[in-house]
Amino acid sequence: MSRVEQGFLAAGAVGLVVCGLGASLDAKAMLSAWLPAILFALSLPLGALTILMVHGLTGGRWGDAVRQPLRIMIAMLPFALILLLPVLMRLDLIFPWAGADPAMRSEQVREKLAYLNVPFFLLRFASCAAIWLVLAWMVLDATSEEAGSNDRSGKKYALGLILHALAVSVFAIDWMLSLEPEFTSTIYALCEASAEVVGAFAVAVLVLAARRAVEVMPGGEEDVALSEDLANMLLGFVLTWIYLAFMQWLVVWGGDLPDEIHWYVIRGDDGWRYLLYLLVALQMAAFAGLLSRKLKRSHAGLVWLAGIALAGHFADVFWRIRPPLFSGGLLALWHDAAAWIGVGGLWLALFLFLLRRPDKILWWKREVAHG
Repeated sequence: MSRVEQGFLAAGAVGLVVCGLGASLDAKAMLSAWLPAILFALSLPLGALTILMVHGLTGGRWGDAVRQPLRIMIAMLPFALILLLPVLMRLDLIFPWAGADPAMRSEQVREKLAYLNVPFFLLRFASCAAIWLVLAWMVLDATSEEAGSNDRSGKKYALGLILHALAVSVFAIDWMLSLEPEFTSTIYALCEASAEVVGAFAVAVLVLAARRAVEVMPGGEEDVALSEDLANMLLGFVLTWIYLAFMQWLVVWGGDLPDEIHWYVIRGDDGWRYLLYLLVALQMAAFAGLLSRKLKRSHAGLVWLAGIALAGHFADVFWRIRPPLFSGGLLALWHDAAAWIGVGGLWLALFLFLLRRPDKILWWKREVAHG
């Protein structure tokens, strides 16, 4: 491993040790901070799966350019799933419906307990994980160098996207919406899927821009740079993400439903409102910047735009997941610092290792194939 990888690995190990100490002192507080960090780490391979399957249907030079970093993110899917195990072992500390006395819950929640129960939750998670691992194996196999050009028969990618959409929907309902079982949103899973795509594509663009001068590489049309194609794709993803998030807010406030509005009230009180302001600012900055052809044709501009989009995804995950689980003042955020350093350090160490040794991706694929 390189020194940079060793540094990230050491930081991740220290973060995990601090997380272990935090769990021994207050398991609920530590797991509450652990969950958003893991969901962010999982969102990147899930977003990468979506992008590569869409590219398998549509083709395009933009997808060929970012294929390698997207494949590496997909190969890290088992790592992210494994890190969910601490939460799975203590669901009762995170989810209010797990292990709670049904009589103490509201009638609205009691009506959902046929779905929100631990055995069924675990079965659904195992099904989602199985679907994602099979799709990851399929996509890694189809996009490998041995496979040659991307297989664009379309059928397996179309079926894969349907299964992926189903799994993401179930996962978003179980792991995010059920943190507040009174809240209901039929668009939430789409918001999550669009945010995953923004995060994964932003990471892929940053990796590509760090290794190659994409602003001088040819794009899909004459007199169009590859950086423009990538920026235009990112613009479409960001615009979809903003639109869906805004529509959920508009429908909730327009409907004037107390339970749904309370979801936003929790995330708009105390210091969370400033995180919301930051999230909106990042979204608007990414959207406005991606409209500028000058920035899209600039190496530094593309890096900044992708970085802003990724920061927006980071803020979005933290803002959506953390507030209902948070208790205490600013000092309680040390749990979050430990969780993000632990998960982030390990994630970056593994990502950089696979980026330098892409042959290990094929090893992962063989391990999945052999069960």
